[in-house]
Amino acid sequence: MKIHFSFMRKNGGIFQEERKDKTEDLTISDAKVPSTLIFPLSMHIGKPAEPVVAIGDKVKIGTIIAQAQDGISANVVSSVSGEVVAISKRDTMRGPGDCIVIKNDYEDTKEAPLHADKDDLTVADKLEIIQKAGIVGMGGATFPTHFKAKPNKNKPIDTIIVNGAECEPYSTSDHRLMIEHAEGIIKGAHIYQEILGARDVVIVLEDDTPDCEAALREQLTGYPHMKLVVLPTMYPQGAEKALIESITGRQVPPGGLPADVRTFVTNVATANATHEAVNEGKPLYERVTTVSGEPLSTPRNLRVRIGTPINALIEECGGFVAPPGKMLHGDPMMGLPLTSAEVPITKGSSVITFLSQKESEREEQTDCIRCSECINVCPVSLQPILISNAYERGDIDEAERLGAMDCIECGNCSFICPSKIPLLENIRGAKQAIKAKSAG
Repeated sequence: MKIHFSFMRKNGGIFQEERKDKTEDLTISDAKVPSTLIFPLSMHIGKPAEPVVAIGDKVKIGTIIAQAQDGISANVVSSVSGEVVAISKRDTMRGPGDCIVIKNDYEDTKEAPLHADKDDLTVADKLEIIQKAGIVGMGGATFPTHFKAKPNKNKPIDTIIVNGAECEPYSTSDHRLMIEHAEGIIKGAHIYQEILGARDVVIVLEDDTPDCEAALREQLTGYPHMKLVVLPTMYPQGAEKALIESITGRQVPPGGLPADVRTFVTNVATANATHEAVNEGKPLYERVTTVSGEPLSTPRNLRVRIGTPINALIEECGGFVAPPGKMLHGDPMMGLPLTSAEVPITKGSSVITFLSQKESEREEQTDCIRCSECINVCPVSLQPILISNAYERGDIDEAERLGAMDCIECGNCSFICPSKIPLLENIRGAKQAIKAKSAG
């Protein structure tokens, strides 16, 4: 993919030209709710949710329509009131997948709140509410939050990091959330602190968002164990493992998790959703999504009901001023290309990006010149070209030995490669092959 951004390299990352000016000053507005919504059963890491409704059933906003399975899984709730009209395979951001389709009755009838009283909630109560609400990591990882936040006496957490380092070039959904919902983010972070018994909470921003810093700092009164840390703007500053090392000096071991170094990381949107669930009884049925890109008529930050097809958001943004060359779930660096505008917004949809025809042109691939730039910019110190080479020759064991599973899929390697080798694409292929080998 040919992305016409200017950039400078830094070991472990890059400084890239941002395109946030299209939406960073636009307040969040409510997207129109379409007549039909599509709910993938796999909009989270782990096992798909299991349908608990049938065709013809009536549902409300907040009705659990698919139940989390045992282990790593998450509930799916309806974002509209209406009728279940299909349970079938539909286009999703990861290809065809099982979905529940609901026809909107436009009555907006809601289920009762998740709980009646927030004053006497125990840690177990709060985790149960988070689980019932269907909350997952909303920065893109989509790991089920109730599972991630469950206290483990063998791995006690002493530091909670609230990630507001929105380093992708187009995305401003977290930016606007921090300005307009700073109180909810702080209260959500405090809920995690109560659940995990952590001593410290660190809210992390990049230095190009002084308006976010001002909004959040205003809400910190009364929270003595919370602090703001402002880091230099660099991509991918918000990557979990890199963030942990920047804040705590600790390195997550290869194949390890933040809990292995006594740390819990959550996105600002996830923290706000947790506040809404625990303090207001609201399940996760909507989220803020940036819809942006050069071909789009009017880029916007939209509060979108989960299950809304992307084509409804294109209409909301006034359509296109020029034919797009590519549509991405995510940003140009690590977003997933989409071939259908029927794909619905899910819990992890922080940004939908449209690239121009010129931006989408593929440059001719040539042989590796051994410049080592992919190694220099890798934030987790991998050797992307060696993993890519192993995958291309079918040596999946070697790709695994080289640490393919530790790749955070930031896209720096592909972006900087002068030979235009599809490094990220190959590493993603290697990861899928490793998972398939393990499952088989």
